[in-house]
Amino acid sequence: MAVDIVMPQMGESIFEGTITKWLKKPGDKVERDEPLFEISTDKVDAEIPSPSAGVLKEIKVGEGQTVPIQTIVGVIDAAGSAAAIRRKPRWLVPQPR
Repeated sequence: MAVDIVMPQMGESIFEGTITKWLKKPGDKVERDEPLFEISTDKVDAEIPSPSAGVLKEIKVGEGQTVPIQTIVGVIDAAGSAAAIRRKPRWLVPQPR
């Protein structure tokens, strides 16, 4: 299941934010509430937590871009973490000696 990552509203008078840094890259596993990216607004700088556990599937808004609040900035594949484990090749799994 895909979960959209949105630019949050950080205050009543805030209408846009700039992504200053992604802390994860596509394909990385993320946990719910784990810091995912950093934003800057005219009033606050903040780390934004992941809305869901899974795998970061796509980054739609790059670093340095400014977008309105509620814009989808990325996508998490919430089912991806389990699927990634199942697809791991056997030779990557440690074997008893």
